[in-house]
Amino acid sequence: MGQQLWSALQPIIDTDTGRVVGHEALLRGPQGTAWESPAALFTAAARLGNQVLLEANARQLALRRLSDVPSPQRLFVNIDALVDDMPAAPGHPAILPHRVVLEISERQPIVDNPSLWAQVCAWRESGFAIALDDYGTGFMGLGALLKLRPDLLKLDRVIVQFVDRDPIHRAAVKNMVDLGRDLEITVIAEGVETLDEFWALRACGVRYMQGYLLGRPQPAPVAGPVPLPPMVRHALPTESLV
Repeated sequence: MGQQLWSALQPIIDTDTGRVVGHEALLRGPQGTAWESPAALFTAAARLGNQVLLEANARQLALRRLSDVPSPQRLFVNIDALVDDMPAAPGHPAILPHRVVLEISERQPIVDNPSLWAQVCAWRESGFAIALDDYGTGFMGLGALLKLRPDLLKLDRVIVQFVDRDPIHRAAVKNMVDLGRDLEITVIAEGVETLDEFWALRACGVRYMQGYLLGRPQPAPVAGPVPLPPMVRHALPTESLV
């Protein structure tokens, strides 16, 4: 099974220009099987007590993709806070930290984890950027944001999903965009799947997005401007799409 694990790449888009600014590496199992889903892999690893081994393999596979991602794009790599003592780039001394973003999920115990906080400081000193991932799904909320002080904030699908229909979701997104601007934190919306969501997020001030509408996880990275849906391309300034 270990030899059949691989990392897919999902593009993150600057919607002002249509250009790809980075790719998130996402663990996958053998294609066409029930193990292709990362949820199935991590559930099985937890049951067998192999979480640390799977996490190490996932990071190794993800970091190998950096050479595939065109510069100056960055590679986004998930970090499990429960094994925060693991080096960010195990066995990869040649990794360029300034091209790697380490994602820490809000679902994990960030606020009350002093060892994680020490490790985050060490990662930052090494040149890695830090993203707070899955924002809107955890229990810590603003506390996690204030503790971690991330360089990037990724709004989860639970917030994005109803932004085009629910004024409370729109208000939440606008507040996070305003807070990000004040704290110099780049806000990225995850799980963007429809044109209505896209335009509602744009109206809220979100510039950077990730989701099936703009590109699915795939074996190869996107090198040039992403092929935006026609309705999106036609609405953006022509000069921004060259």
